[in-house]
Amino acid sequence: MKKILFSFKKDTQFSIFYIMLCINLFSITLLSCFNYYVFHNMNTKAYLESFISYNQRVTNLAFRNIDEQIIEAIYNIPRLYFSPITPNAPILLPQKERIDHDPAKITSLLGSLDEIQKSSPHIRSLDIYYEATKTIVTGFSHIHFIANDQEINQYLPWYPAFEEAQAPQQLLKLSHNIYPTNEAVLTYVKKISQPLVKGSDIIVAIHISPSELAKYIDESEGILMIIAPDDQIKYCSSPYSAEEAAAILRYKAKHNSDITRDSFPFSLTVENEKVTVFHTDSAFTDLEYLYCIKDSTFYADYNIRAKIFIWNFLISILFNLAVLILISILNYSAYKKRILIFSKKAGFSIKDGNKSFDHSLSMMSEEITSLNASVKSSKPLLFQNSVRSLLLNRKAETAYTQLCAGSAYRYVRTFIIHLPIGSFENLALDQLQQNIVSRGMTFDVFFTTLEKGEVIAVILLDQEHMLEVFKAFTEWLDTQLTDYTLVSGDLLELTKENIKLSFKSASEAARYQFIFTDTKLLCYEDIKIPTRKSHGSHLKLFDAIKKDIQSENFLDYKYHIDALITSFKTGNYTIDYCISTLRDLVTLLYQIMIHRDFDMWVIYGYDIREYYKQITDIDMFHDWVNNLCEVLLQNIRQKKKSVDVNIKDTLTKLIEEHLEHDISLDFLSDQLSLRPDVVSRMFKQVMGEGYTEYIKKKKLNRALELIGEDYSMKEIAQKLGYNSTQYFIKI
Repeated sequence: MKKILFSFKKDTQFSIFYIMLCINLFSITLLSCFNYYVFHNMNTKAYLESFISYNQRVTNLAFRNIDEQIIEAIYNIPRLYFSPITPNAPILLPQKERIDHDPAKITSLLGSLDEIQKSSPHIRSLDIYYEATKTIVTGFSHIHFIANDQEINQYLPWYPAFEEAQAPQQLLKLSHNIYPTNEAVLTYVKKISQPLVKGSDIIVAIHISPSELAKYIDESEGILMIIAPDDQIKYCSSPYSAEEAAAILRYKAKHNSDITRDSFPFSLTVENEKVTVFHTDSAFTDLEYLYCIKDSTFYADYNIRAKIFIWNFLISILFNLAVLILISILNYSAYKKRILIFSKKAGFSIKDGNKSFDHSLSMMSEEITSLNASVKSSKPLLFQNSVRSLLLNRKAETAYTQLCAGSAYRYVRTFIIHLPIGSFENLALDQLQQNIVSRGMTFDVFFTTLEKGEVIAVILLDQEHMLEVFKAFTEWLDTQLTDYTLVSGDLLELTKENIKLSFKSASEAARYQFIFTDTKLLCYEDIKIPTRKSHGSHLKLFDAIKKDIQSENFLDYKYHIDALITSFKTGNYTIDYCISTLRDLVTLLYQIMIHRDFDMWVIYGYDIREYYKQITDIDMFHDWVNNLCEVLLQNIRQKKKSVDVNIKDTLTKLIEEHLEHDISLDFLSDQLSLRPDVVSRMFKQVMGEGYTEYIKKKKLNRALELIGEDYSMKEIAQKLGYNSTQYFIKI
C-alpha cells in the first residue's frame, strides 16, 4: 500500500509539471502566432510603405538631378550665352555680319563656344543657325557658310522637324536622325530673336546624349521616360511598343487629378505584367519624368527579405520551444533541490515524507506571508509604499488615505534629492524617515525612491510657514547627507492630484540642473519655466563658429563657445531649446568633419553624436566641445600641411624639368588641373614668394651654371626662353 501511495504521489507531482509545461508550450505558441500576425499584417505593411517611400525619395532625387543639372542647364544656355551683353558679342556677331574672311572673329567665336563646352560637359553637341548671314555652326568647332537653303538640312537634320512644329522652343523626340552620327540624342531647340538684325533670328540646338541621363538613374532595371505637357513622349530609355506607351498615357490621363508631385508611385498592368511607375514634374520646364520598373524586379529584395523573415521566425519558434522544454526540466529539478536546501537552512521542519516540491513551496509561502505582515507593520516602509503608489497612480486613493488622513497641514511641496550612486546605494531610507520624525519638525515629510540616485521627499506644511520649513528641512539634510543637490517643486493645496502635480513640477525643474550647475538648491518658482523662451537667434553664432574652424582660429572659437554657454545660463531659455541647440552644434562639427573627409572614429575613438548625450551638465559640455575642436583643428592643420608639401614637391619638380622652356601660369594650371588665379595664389602660399620672382631667380641661377659651361649670352637667353638677348642681359 505504501508503495502504491508513493507512486501515486510521485505521478501526481509529475502530472503538475507536465501541465505547467504544456501550458507554457501552448502560451509561447499562441504568443508566437499573435506576434507573427501583428508583425505580418501590420508591421509588414509599414515596412512596405517605408520601402516604397525610400525608393520614391531616391528616384525623385534622380529626377531632380536630371532636371536641374541637365534639362534646366540646357534651357538656360540661350539666356546666358545669347543675350545682348558685351561678353556674348563674339557669339552674336555672325548674326550681324559674315565672318568667313576674318580669322580673328572666327577664333573669338570658337573661343566662346569652347567656354560653353567646358562649362557644360554634359552637352554632346551644339548647333547654331544664324538666319541673317546664313552661317551654321555644328559641334563646337565647325563653321559653315552656306550658299543656299538646300544646305540647311544637310548640316542641320533637326531643322525640318523644328520648322514643322512652328514653336519658338521645343524638346525634340529622341532620334537617331537629328544628330549627324549613329548616336541617338535628346535635342532642345530655341529660337532667339535679337535686336541686331530685324526679321531674322538665331536658332540654337543643344544635343544631350542619353548616357548623360543614365548617370543619375539606373536604366538597366527600369525605364526612364520624359513626357512633354502635350503628353508626347520625348525620351524613353528602352522604347515601349505603341500599346505599352498608350497604356501609361491612358492611366496618367484618367488619374491626372490624383497624380501629384508628392503622391506615391502608381501601378498598372502592361502586357499582363505589373509595373510600378515613379513620377514627378518640373516646375521650371513643365516636363514630367516617369520611371517604370517591373514589380518582379522592384519587389525582388523585399520578397526575399519577407521569406527570410518567415523562415527565421519559424526557426526561432522551434528553438524557443526546445529551449523552453529543456529549461523547464532543469528548473524543476534544480528548484526542487534548492528549495529543500533553503528550507533546511531556514530551519523548516520537513520530514522525509513531506519533501515534495509543492509542500516545500507551501511552507516557504507561509513564512514569506508572515514576514510580509511584519514588514507592513513597519511605519517607514508603509510611508514609502504610500508615496510611491501616489506618484505612480497605483491604488492612489488608499495610499492618500494612509498618508494624509488626519493631517493638520493643507499644502504640499515635493522635493527631489539627487545623490551620488555610492551614497544612494548605502542610504537607509527607513532610518532617514525615523530620524526626521524623531526631530519633531513643524511639518510632515515622507521619503521614497523611484529612480536610481534620486530620493523623493513629500512635505506637508502650512503656506505661511513655507520659508521656515524650507530652511529647517535643508539644515536637517546637511546633517544627514554630505554630497547632494536639491530641487523643489511647486507649492500646491493638499489633494491627491496635487501631490503628483508638485512632483511633476519638481521633475521638470530638475532638468534645469543641466544649466544651473552652480546651484545646490534649485526652486521651481525661481526658474520661471512658463516665461522662458523656446527659441533664440544662435544661427549667427553658429556661422561664426564655422568660420573660426575654417580659419583655424581657436581663440575666437573658444570666445564664441563661451558666449553660447553664457547665453544659456543667463538668457532665460527653456532646457529643451538649450539641449536642441547643443545637439545642433555637435551636428555642425560632425558635418565639418564629413566635409573634410575625416574619420570620426580614428580621430576621437567614438561617435560624437552619441557621446554628447552622456554629458550631465553644460560645464562638462563646454570643456568637451573645446577639447573636441582643438583636436579637430590639429587634424585640419596636419592634413593641410601634408597637402601643401605635396603641392610644393610637384611645383618644384615641374619647374626643374621645364626651366629651359616657357613656364607660364597657364602651363602650371594645365598640369595641376586648376585655374590660373588659384595656381598663382597657391604658388605664393606654398613656395614663399610670387610666381614671377621665383621663376626669375631659378632662371638666373641656371644662367650662372650655363655661363660656367662657356655658353654665349645669346645661347643662354634662347635656352631660358628669352626672346631678346638685350632684355636678358638687363635682367
